[in-house]
Amino acid sequence: MTHKYKVGQSVVPASPQRGSYDTYLVLKQLPPTSYEPQYWVQGMRSGMDCIVCESQVKAAGDRQPSLASASLGALKIRPQSGKPS
Repeated sequence: MTHKYKVGQSVVPASPQRGSYDTYLVLKQLPPTSYEPQYWVQGMRSGMDCIVCESQVKAAGDRQPSLASASLGALKIRPQSGKPS
């Protein structure tokens, strides 16, 4: 079983549930454990991470961020807050 998406590639949900959706960065290709390849991904805006099956995502196209802006272990997201620290 081969993976379609590479580490560092941007993907989006294949069937988004709402009008606007997050772009996800593939952090890791997971070992085969089911009938299709799986990935550990992290949202570029939300910072939330999850595991998805290959059929649940598609390539983001031209909206790929540069890999230099993210570390492969985890994205460094600063919480946005209206209050200064």
